[in-house]
Amino acid sequence: MPDGLLRRRFEERDGAGASASLNAVLGCGTVRFPERDAAWRLDAVVDDGITLARLVTTGAVGITMQRCPELVVVLVRHGALELVERGRTVRLGPGGTGLIPLGATTRLTAHDLSAELVALPPAPLARLLGVRDAEIRLRAPLLEPRSAELAAWLDRTVHLLGEDAFGVAEVYQRDLIRASAVELVAATVIEAFELVNRSEQPTDRDHVVIRRAVACMRHHLRAPVSVPDIAEAAGVSVRGLQLVFQRQLGTTPLLHLRQLRLEAAREELRRRTSPGTTVAEIANGFGYANAARFSTHYRDAFAESPAAALARDVRSADRAEGDEGRDAPPRVHGAPVRRESGR
Repeated sequence: MPDGLLRRRFEERDGAGASASLNAVLGCGTVRFPERDAAWRLDAVVDDGITLARLVTTGAVGITMQRCPELVVVLVRHGALELVERGRTVRLGPGGTGLIPLGATTRLTAHDLSAELVALPPAPLARLLGVRDAEIRLRAPLLEPRSAELAAWLDRTVHLLGEDAFGVAEVYQRDLIRASAVELVAATVIEAFELVNRSEQPTDRDHVVIRRAVACMRHHLRAPVSVPDIAEAAGVSVRGLQLVFQRQLGTTPLLHLRQLRLEAAREELRRRTSPGTTVAEIANGFGYANAARFSTHYRDAFAESPAAALARDVRSADRAEGDEGRDAPPRVHGAPVRRESGR
């Protein structure tokens, strides 16, 4: 095990011992053994920013997580788990994923369970949501991931962190890699369960946020700008910006920015009628270092390639110039030559 990781292992045969182990790892939890032959094993690896644990129970076990100081995700590998929180009930079998919300009271019933637990303290969540740790008040609208795809991605990110980042000393000792891996798991949890800070619930300020964000985007059509930059200009967190765009426009800030740039590029293609104009030149002007990627995005947006659009507009300009030349009198040294009838 890499230096810096704290490993804890508990094997218990009664509820008191199991409760003590859960509190030692997660900071809360009361365990009941309704059956005499029940057993409990908890293995945990603790890092500064996250805790990964494997829980194995035999028989039926009841667990109450009351005002847990960390948000906990449960990934069921074998057996069954029922999760109840504020009248919401989720039943999970092998492959299921559930959420124990931060600060909530959640009751669980496990039957011959083997599961992985991922516990996230408020700090990485607050950082990604753009709020200070002391002010975070998470709302968890979902107790299961919103889609099978996000559930599968969460599974992969947890495996990446536990097996690769935490499992290899050379990798774990690279602070940038470790911190990025933890942040990836936290970001996936936020997206999978649609977590939001309560201060960023839907409000009548949505239109103000949209207006400020779009103004920032238009100001940076030809200059680099990040989603955090746009969120700051709009006066909300990155997650808050994302939620407003989903509610009001049905898209993401990044995709909206891309569409604005493509529309501006389309207008540029229509104006740039010089035969010397290239698609790469237009693409580079709107932040695309890769002209092929620009062409792919342009074709998806407008059902034609930028090269075809440019060639069409240049041909149109040439025809217009030719028509103008036929209608106008010939010029010699810049002066019009008078045509006389009959000659």
